[in-house]
Amino acid sequence: MNILSLPYFAGGISHLIPLYVLHHKYFKNNAGINNQFLVNNNLQNLLKMQGVDCVSMDYFSNDDLQLTSNDYVKAAAYVLEKQQEAYEKVRPALIIEDTAFSSPLIAEKNNIPRVSIQRTGIFRSIDERYRNSGHVHSLQKGDNIARASFASTSNNSEAPSFNDSDTHYLQQYTKPKVKIIPGIPTIERLPDGIEDRESYFYSGPLLIKDKPSKNLSGRLDEFLNANKGKRVVFITTGTVDRTPIENFIEFFVKRNYAVITTCNYAINEKYAQEVFYNKILPLHSICSISDLVIHQCGSGMYHYPIMNNVPSLTIGTQCYDREDIAQRLQELGVSGHIPHPDDDPDYWNVFLEMVNRFENNTLTDFDMMNQLRIEIDETAANFRMEKVIQYAFAQNRVAIAR
Repeated sequence: MNILSLPYFAGGISHLIPLYVLHHKYFKNNAGINNQFLVNNNLQNLLKMQGVDCVSMDYFSNDDLQLTSNDYVKAAAYVLEKQQEAYEKVRPALIIEDTAFSSPLIAEKNNIPRVSIQRTGIFRSIDERYRNSGHVHSLQKGDNIARASFASTSNNSEAPSFNDSDTHYLQQYTKPKVKIIPGIPTIERLPDGIEDRESYFYSGPLLIKDKPSKNLSGRLDEFLNANKGKRVVFITTGTVDRTPIENFIEFFVKRNYAVITTCNYAINEKYAQEVFYNKILPLHSICSISDLVIHQCGSGMYHYPIMNNVPSLTIGTQCYDREDIAQRLQELGVSGHIPHPDDDPDYWNVFLEMVNRFENNTLTDFDMMNQLRIEIDETAANFRMEKVIQYAFAQNRVAIAR
């Protein structure tokens, strides 16, 4: 069976890793499955080194990226063209995608079942009292191809034009035959009364348990030795969010913490002895050596503190897909939430109160943390990809019969 895996074309590694983990856990050693990824030229080289097959075609080469990087209309048209080309090359029996919005044009339109990675941002369940109408989805935040582009083209007058049939298929993006939720039911809750509840499968977090390189490990050891006896706080806003956090870094340095961060600021140089910066860090390892984790509540990121039994705070980014989960984690008692400054002018006092609770060991309900960690392990152990695929094909036959 041929499978075509489609990550979000401008989503970086955050929308690639879940597909990558699915491949290695369920497809890599199955001789009857040929799973190919449609990724840009640079990622093709990286994946091939990991033994992952990629669609053999030029996709977002440097020249193409230069032509489309500031024009999401051209980018959308380019992606549509390339996805169709990939479909012709692979002739998949199944498509698995993560935020590939145009995928219905090569899946449903060709009567091929589609399995979609979906998160709370699509099936919101948080109480409406906690929602902020000024928030957007994280895919819509930003002003360049790497942050927004294709997600909102259907509402833009300059977007590529589609005939009625194609428009119908694109509107069905959020309703694939099967949805995989890379989380657990207690956190990523489905709304009451949601349609086709049985089509949602919880996989547990689809994450890589990475380790630091020898060079990075040596640098970290040197940093930790120089800051021996200090509490360690890890602060990150992920690979794409740009919410400013310099004031948090400076606060913790002055409070005699050692700070590890993925965020690059001049302040890191000012406090070079107390701040360790690296653009990309092995999150499992870093969380395991941290006393407190502060993060943007991205889909993958929020699992790491829970899995490592570490207290955490979430930073408001005005993105409802992140805010909903942050609010839920706070409701469960395993994290505290710091609102964005534009949402609450009193955000700094909220932050100070959260830090005070952390230092007095009243921030985190560790019994609930343990329950969530057990649920993560059990959900991952009980997930069966073969059942997902069987369900997808069964539902597809029913749809065709209609």
